Amino acid sequence: MRRMGISHKFILFIAASVALFLVCTLLISQNIMRRHALRTADELASTILDRTDMQIAQFFGDMEYLALGLAGTKQVRDVNPAGMRDVFLATVLARKRYLRAIYLGTADGRMYEWGSGEGFIDNTPTFPPDYDPRIRPWYLKGIENDGFSISEPYRYASIDALGITCVLPVFGGDGILIGVLGLDILLDSLAGILADLQIPKEGKAAILSDDGLVVASQFAVHRHEGDMLKSFSMPGAEAMRGVGQGSFSSQVDGVDTYFAFRHVDRSGWTIVVGMPYGAILASTRELLSAVTLFDLIMMIAMLLAVGGIMGKLIVAPLGYIVSVINRKEGGEREARAIIKSRDEFEFLGAELNKLFDAVDGYSGDLEDKVRLRTEETWLLQKENTRLRIAEERKRIYRDMHDSIGARLTNIFFCNGVARDMAKDCAAPLAAPLGEMFDGIETNCLQAVQNLKRIIFGMKEDALLGQDTAQFLSMGIRQRLKTAGLDFDCRITGREALNALPASVRGEVEKVFEELVSNVLKHAKASGVRLRLKAGRNGLRIRFADDGRGFAALPRSNAVSGLNNIRYRIEGLGGSMSMESGAASGTVFSIAIPGGDLRHEA
Repeated sequence: MRRMGISHKFILFIAASVALFLVCTLLISQNIMRRHALRTADELASTILDRTDMQIAQFFGDMEYLALGLAGTKQVRDVNPAGMRDVFLATVLARKRYLRAIYLGTADGRMYEWGSGEGFIDNTPTFPPDYDPRIRPWYLKGIENDGFSISEPYRYASIDALGITCVLPVFGGDGILIGVLGLDILLDSLAGILADLQIPKEGKAAILSDDGLVVASQFAVHRHEGDMLKSFSMPGAEAMRGVGQGSFSSQVDGVDTYFAFRHVDRSGWTIVVGMPYGAILASTRELLSAVTLFDLIMMIAMLLAVGGIMGKLIVAPLGYIVSVINRKEGGEREARAIIKSRDEFEFLGAELNKLFDAVDGYSGDLEDKVRLRTEETWLLQKENTRLRIAEERKRIYRDMHDSIGARLTNIFFCNGVARDMAKDCAAPLAAPLGEMFDGIETNCLQAVQNLKRIIFGMKEDALLGQDTAQFLSMGIRQRLKTAGLDFDCRITGREALNALPASVRGEVEKVFEELVSNVLKHAKASGVRLRLKAGRNGLRIRFADDGRGFAALPRSNAVSGLNNIRYRIEGLGGSMSMESGAASGTVFSIAIPGGDLRHEA
């Protein structure tokens, strides 16, 4: 691990001191801003509660005026069902967002109700046969207060839902009770009052009854269930009992939340507003983030300034000395430290230069010794390799001489004996047999020469004087003559052909050997025609016979020889095409590029 330098330690010490100062400053600022944010949230909650109180008061004030207006109509006072239907239904339809039904329960137990929505058929509800409005909670609430009042939440008789009823007793002109007028409002409709609040800071609100039950709520965890309302139960909620207004803290779905509440005299309900602390303190966090960012920028600027000063006085001279050492390690023998600062670094550079001079002296001597040793080793390895190759060639040649050479020699002598015996044959057979024996003898001698060439290789200077065109034409002509085939040969560009590398000429010879072998084995031809042109652009070869063509041959016989020819031509970077017909024989067109040619024909 690389050790920390003096400049880095100094900068780290300054950074730690400044960071400690910033942390202390941010903690104090955060505490002050938090208290300010909570005071602001309390004032905001108070404003929201005031507005909600006014909205609820206005809402139920409108319900009271509506009930008084309906109670004063002639249709209600005369208990006229047809007239009440038109008035009640028109009023409900005009306010169906929150008003479900309007009805009149008479003092003698009759019930007249019209409304809209679920539970109504042709705007008329269905009641049990023994239904008596005089025992219902809303009727009893109206008789008890002797004026406009709001019932506690209860379950409606005509629909399986919870709601409240705004009730008003109706009296005749003689002061006799006619009945109780009711205006049904579903609890779910009261959520519209909360939706209109648009509480900032991700706030939510709830309306509670006198018993702490949830009448309406924006909190997902507080809903009415079954035939009763769920209590607004959470840690800190008991602080609302018997208190007109106040605040407390609790958790909602694992989120710390600030709650403010107020009791509404008009309805007897309690309004609760909750805002997550995260949203309340969001602006504080943003301000702290901005201050922190500014402090960090200032600290970085200060550290950069200190780092620049340290770099100028300490790091730069040390870096220069290190670079000189690295250049020296990289093989720059003349690398030296040149420092003119008139301080300790100048003395350090001079001492370093003395050390370099001493090292160069020792290094030069060592390099000379290593070079001599390396040259001696290379010569020994080269000689050893040459001896091994020569020994291996001798071994291979002995093996081939003892095996293939002995068999070729036997063939050669047997051929001589057969030639002597053929002299005694009749004159018509003596001449053809003599030519065949001459061909066998020539092929044996060529085979021996090819073996020697394979084992020892042909030297480049030995092949320079060889006429390749003559060698090819004579070899092909002799093989075809033995089989009684005519040979028409024309070769142009002899100098360019002879100028080819020995390896290329050797491959061309093998290609012609394979082509001639195919003619002798399969073509059943009477003659062969060869056109070869060598030049700066390469070789162009056209080899044709007048035989039966490849179509008459088995697939295996036709493909085996062609694969060998194509392999050698493609190895030279060339290409080959073939035309074959039963009546026209076979024509091979071969092109070999001439990047190595030096003369034009």
